[in-house]
Amino acid sequence: MNFFRELWEALIYFLFPPRCPVCREIVDERYRLCEACDKKILRLDLYDRAPAPIDSVLRVTKYHDGSRDMLRKLKFDNDLRVIPALKKILDDASDRKEILQLLSCVNFAVPVPLHEIRFKERGFNQTEKIFGEWLAKKNLPLKNLLIRTRETPRLYKLGKSDREKILSGAFAPAEDVDLRGQKILIVDDIFTTGTTCKECGKVLRSLGAEKIFVLAFAADFGENFQSR
Repeated sequence: MNFFRELWEALIYFLFPPRCPVCREIVDERYRLCEACDKKILRLDLYDRAPAPIDSVLRVTKYHDGSRDMLRKLKFDNDLRVIPALKKILDDASDRKEILQLLSCVNFAVPVPLHEIRFKERGFNQTEKIFGEWLAKKNLPLKNLLIRTRETPRLYKLGKSDREKILSGAFAPAEDVDLRGQKILIVDDIFTTGTTCKECGKVLRSLGAEKIFVLAFAADFGENFQSR
């Protein structure tokens, strides 16, 4: 029986070899980045000049090329087929010292929430899809402590000042909770200007949070980040 199973697996591998989700280069393991894309995309960089009340931001990937394309497919096309590749990238980064240090100093994580109308349209919160299972494996609770109080337009084409106007006061506590002394990790799929996480952070700080960190799957800390 094992012989036939191994033969079948070898045939499948030959006909449909695993490919890098970004460039489609053949790789050893399904959903794994090839060496070139790993070097180009996987960028565990810490941004410690984040907008208050955020203390620092750690990104897993650079918001360019493949990571941007996959996240856009998920966010705007509701394409769940990219989820395994995103999860694989997170898993491959799990043992990096930057990740371990960050997770060791927080009490729990909070996802950036969707408005209920957007959630019904999409059927899922993409941030929870990306981080939920991974955080559970890290024994870090994911708590939905925030709600989006009003529906906002898509922000990706807007500049920083417009985003700040639109998002001001757009988040509120989902429940009355005392966060005094708590160190909280906000998780988000894309971090560009930081406006969304900043507004979420304001609410968490108002509830007493001592420290607020952000873990973004993708972010741009260069000129693009500064100008948006």
